[in-house]
Amino acid sequence: MSCTSKNSTISFQLPSPPSSPNKKFDNSIRAEKFICNDKYLENVKTILGSPVENTIEISNYDILRSKFKNIIDEGVEINNEIVPYPYVIQKLQSIGNRVINKKTKDAIPLRVYETGKDCYEDFWVHPMFLSLQSFQFFKLFEEIQNEKEEGIIEIEIPSLKSFAIVLYLLYTGNISKISEIGKMDESICKGIIENIQFLEIDMSLF
Repeated sequence: MSCTSKNSTISFQLPSPPSSPNKKFDNSIRAEKFICNDKYLENVKTILGSPVENTIEISNYDILRSKFKNIIDEGVEINNEIVPYPYVIQKLQSIGNRVINKKTKDAIPLRVYETGKDCYEDFWVHPMFLSLQSFQFFKLFEEIQNEKEEGIIEIEIPSLKSFAIVLYLLYTGNISKISEIGKMDESICKGIIENIQFLEIDMSLF
Protein backbone atom coordinates (compact mmCIF):
# COMPACT_ATOMS: atom_id res chain seq x y z
CA MET A 1 0.00 0.00 0.00
CA SER A 2 1.30 3.49 -0.73
CA CYS A 3 0.39 7.06 0.14
CA THR A 4 1.51 9.57 -2.51
CA SER A 5 1.99 13.28 -1.81
CA LYS A 6 3.35 15.99 -4.04
CA ASN A 7 6.97 15.50 -2.95
CA SER A 8 7.28 11.85 -1.86
CA THR A 9 5.83 8.36 -1.95
CA ILE A 10 5.51 6.38 1.30
CA SER A 11 5.18 2.61 0.88
CA PHE A 12 3.85 0.08 3.37
CA GLN A 13 4.59 -3.64 2.84
CA LEU A 14 2.13 -6.08 4.40
CA PRO A 15 3.61 -9.28 5.98
CA SER A 16 4.18 -12.15 3.53
CA PRO A 17 2.38 -15.44 4.24
CA PRO A 18 4.45 -18.20 5.93
CA SER A 19 6.87 -19.89 3.49
CA SER A 20 6.92 -23.23 5.26
CA PRO A 21 4.12 -25.67 4.32
CA ASN A 22 4.18 -26.95 7.90
CA LYS A 23 3.19 -23.61 9.32
CA LYS A 24 -0.38 -22.52 9.35
CA PHE A 25 -1.29 -19.00 8.30
CA ASP A 26 -2.46 -16.93 11.25
CA ASN A 27 -5.95 -15.76 10.30
CA SER A 28 -5.90 -13.35 13.21
CA ILE A 29 -3.66 -11.03 11.19
CA ARG A 30 -5.72 -8.31 9.55
CA ALA A 31 -4.62 -5.30 7.53
CA GLU A 32 -6.04 -2.32 9.33
CA LYS A 33 -7.68 0.44 7.33
CA PHE A 34 -5.05 3.00 6.45
CA ILE A 35 -6.04 6.62 7.02
CA CYS A 36 -3.75 9.29 5.57
CA ASN A 37 -4.88 12.24 7.67
CA ASP A 38 -3.18 15.47 8.73
CA LYS A 39 -1.94 13.96 12.02
CA TYR A 40 -0.30 11.07 10.21
CA LEU A 41 1.34 13.42 7.70
CA GLU A 42 2.75 15.50 10.54
CA ASN A 43 4.33 12.36 12.02
CA VAL A 44 5.86 11.50 8.66
CA LYS A 45 7.10 15.05 8.33
CA THR A 46 8.88 14.74 11.70
CA ILE A 47 10.47 11.41 10.77
CA LEU A 48 11.66 12.50 7.33
CA GLY A 49 12.68 15.99 8.36
CA SER A 50 11.04 17.50 5.29
CA PRO A 51 7.58 18.98 4.70
CA VAL A 52 4.83 16.75 3.38
CA GLU A 53 2.18 18.72 1.53
CA ASN A 54 -1.44 17.69 1.70
CA THR A 55 -2.72 19.93 -1.08
CA ILE A 56 -4.45 19.46 -4.41
CA GLU A 57 -3.30 21.83 -7.11
CA ILE A 58 -6.03 23.25 -9.33
CA SER A 59 -4.87 24.48 -12.71
CA ASN A 60 -5.64 27.96 -13.98
CA TYR A 61 -7.60 26.32 -16.80
CA ASP A 62 -9.89 24.57 -14.30
CA ILE A 63 -10.40 27.80 -12.37
CA LEU A 64 -11.40 29.66 -15.54
CA ARG A 65 -13.65 26.81 -16.64
CA SER A 66 -15.45 26.88 -13.29
CA LYS A 67 -15.76 30.67 -13.39
CA PHE A 68 -17.25 30.57 -16.89
CA LYS A 69 -19.78 27.92 -15.84
CA ASN A 70 -20.78 29.94 -12.78
CA ILE A 71 -21.53 32.97 -14.96
CA ILE A 72 -23.83 30.89 -17.14
CA ASP A 73 -25.53 29.21 -14.18
CA GLU A 74 -25.72 32.12 -11.71
CA GLY A 75 -25.69 35.26 -13.84
CA VAL A 76 -23.49 38.16 -14.95
CA GLU A 77 -22.28 40.81 -12.52
CA ILE A 78 -23.15 44.27 -13.88
CA ASN A 79 -22.80 47.37 -11.69
CA ASN A 80 -22.48 45.19 -8.56
CA GLU A 81 -25.70 43.33 -9.37
CA ILE A 82 -26.16 39.79 -10.68
CA VAL A 83 -28.21 39.77 -13.88
CA PRO A 84 -29.57 36.49 -15.33
CA TYR A 85 -27.30 35.21 -18.10
CA PRO A 86 -30.02 34.67 -20.78
CA TYR A 87 -31.31 38.21 -20.25
CA VAL A 88 -27.82 39.70 -20.76
CA ILE A 89 -27.27 37.70 -23.96
CA GLN A 90 -30.66 38.78 -25.28
CA LYS A 91 -29.92 42.45 -24.63
CA LEU A 92 -26.47 42.24 -26.22
CA GLN A 93 -27.78 40.56 -29.35
CA SER A 94 -30.55 43.14 -29.65
CA ILE A 95 -27.90 45.81 -30.34
CA GLY A 96 -25.34 43.55 -32.01
CA ASN A 97 -26.09 44.66 -35.56
CA ARG A 98 -25.29 48.26 -34.66
CA VAL A 99 -21.88 47.62 -33.12
CA ILE A 100 -20.45 44.58 -34.90
CA ASN A 101 -16.92 45.33 -36.16
CA LYS A 102 -17.32 48.98 -35.14
CA LYS A 103 -14.65 50.97 -33.31
CA THR A 104 -16.74 52.03 -30.34
CA LYS A 105 -15.22 53.13 -27.03
CA ASP A 106 -15.25 49.61 -25.59
CA ALA A 107 -14.05 47.84 -28.75
CA ILE A 108 -10.59 46.32 -29.02
CA PRO A 109 -8.53 45.22 -32.07
CA LEU A 110 -8.45 41.50 -32.79
CA ARG A 111 -6.14 39.94 -35.39
CA VAL A 112 -7.35 36.54 -36.54
CA TYR A 113 -5.03 34.03 -38.20
CA GLU A 114 -5.90 30.75 -39.82
CA THR A 115 -4.03 27.87 -38.21
CA GLY A 116 -0.88 27.03 -40.15
CA LYS A 117 -1.08 30.07 -42.43
CA ASP A 118 0.35 33.60 -42.40
CA CYS A 119 -2.81 35.28 -43.70
CA TYR A 120 -4.97 37.19 -41.23
CA GLU A 121 -7.87 39.62 -40.90
CA ASP A 122 -8.36 42.42 -38.38
CA PHE A 123 -11.63 43.04 -36.55
CA TRP A 124 -12.98 45.39 -33.92
CA VAL A 125 -14.60 43.27 -31.24
CA HIS A 126 -16.31 43.80 -27.90
CA PRO A 127 -15.06 41.43 -25.17
CA MET A 128 -18.45 41.14 -23.48
CA PHE A 129 -20.13 39.78 -26.62
CA LEU A 130 -17.42 37.19 -27.18
CA SER A 131 -16.39 36.16 -23.67
CA LEU A 132 -19.94 35.45 -22.48
CA GLN A 133 -20.65 33.05 -25.34
CA SER A 134 -17.32 31.36 -26.00
CA PHE A 135 -15.14 29.73 -23.36
CA GLN A 136 -12.01 30.18 -25.47
CA PHE A 137 -12.66 33.93 -25.77
CA PHE A 138 -13.49 34.09 -22.06
CA LYS A 139 -10.16 32.41 -21.27
CA LEU A 140 -8.29 34.71 -23.68
CA PHE A 141 -9.69 37.96 -22.27
CA GLU A 142 -9.24 36.83 -18.66
CA GLU A 143 -5.57 36.07 -19.30
CA ILE A 144 -5.06 39.39 -21.09
CA GLN A 145 -6.67 41.26 -18.20
CA ASN A 146 -4.58 39.45 -15.59
CA GLU A 147 -1.36 40.05 -17.47
CA LYS A 148 -2.35 43.64 -18.34
CA GLU A 149 -1.49 43.16 -22.00
CA GLU A 150 -2.15 45.96 -24.47
CA GLY A 151 -2.21 46.32 -28.24
CA ILE A 152 -3.62 44.03 -30.91
CA ILE A 153 -4.86 40.67 -29.64
CA GLU A 154 -4.01 37.72 -31.84
CA ILE A 155 -5.72 34.34 -32.13
CA GLU A 156 -5.61 31.34 -34.45
CA ILE A 157 -8.73 29.55 -35.64
CA PRO A 158 -9.41 26.66 -38.06
CA SER A 159 -11.17 28.72 -40.76
CA LEU A 160 -10.45 32.39 -41.39
CA LYS A 161 -13.01 32.87 -44.16
CA SER A 162 -15.79 31.66 -41.84
CA PHE A 163 -14.83 33.75 -38.81
CA ALA A 164 -16.87 36.82 -39.79
CA ILE A 165 -19.95 34.61 -40.03
CA VAL A 166 -19.35 33.17 -36.56
CA LEU A 167 -18.80 36.70 -35.29
CA TYR A 168 -22.16 37.68 -36.78
CA LEU A 169 -23.76 34.76 -34.91
CA LEU A 170 -22.32 35.89 -31.57
CA TYR A 171 -23.43 39.47 -32.10
CA THR A 172 -26.94 38.82 -33.41
CA GLY A 173 -27.93 35.28 -32.44
CA ASN A 174 -29.44 34.92 -35.93
CA ILE A 175 -28.94 31.19 -36.44
CA SER A 176 -31.34 31.12 -39.42
CA LYS A 177 -29.11 33.48 -41.39
CA ILE A 178 -26.06 31.37 -40.56
CA SER A 179 -27.85 28.24 -41.77
CA GLU A 180 -28.73 29.92 -45.08
CA ILE A 181 -25.11 30.95 -45.64
CA GLY A 182 -23.85 27.48 -44.77
CA LYS A 183 -26.15 25.81 -47.28
CA MET A 184 -24.73 27.88 -50.13
CA ASP A 185 -21.12 26.70 -49.69
CA GLU A 186 -20.05 23.37 -48.21
CA SER A 187 -16.53 24.60 -47.34
CA ILE A 188 -17.91 27.63 -45.52
CA CYS A 189 -20.36 25.41 -43.65
CA LYS A 190 -17.49 23.14 -42.61
CA GLY A 191 -15.48 26.17 -41.50
CA ILE A 192 -18.37 27.52 -39.43
CA ILE A 193 -18.72 24.21 -37.59
CA GLU A 194 -14.97 23.94 -36.98
CA ASN A 195 -14.78 27.48 -35.60
CA ILE A 196 -17.79 26.95 -33.35
CA GLN A 197 -16.27 23.78 -31.93
CA PHE A 198 -12.82 25.33 -31.51
CA LEU A 199 -14.15 28.45 -29.76
CA GLU A 200 -16.47 26.28 -27.61
CA ILE A 201 -19.63 28.19 -28.42
CA ASP A 202 -22.71 26.70 -26.78
CA MET A 203 -25.20 26.32 -29.64
CA SER A 204 -28.04 25.62 -27.20
CA LEU A 205 -28.11 29.39 -26.68
CA PHE A 206 -29.40 29.98 -30.21
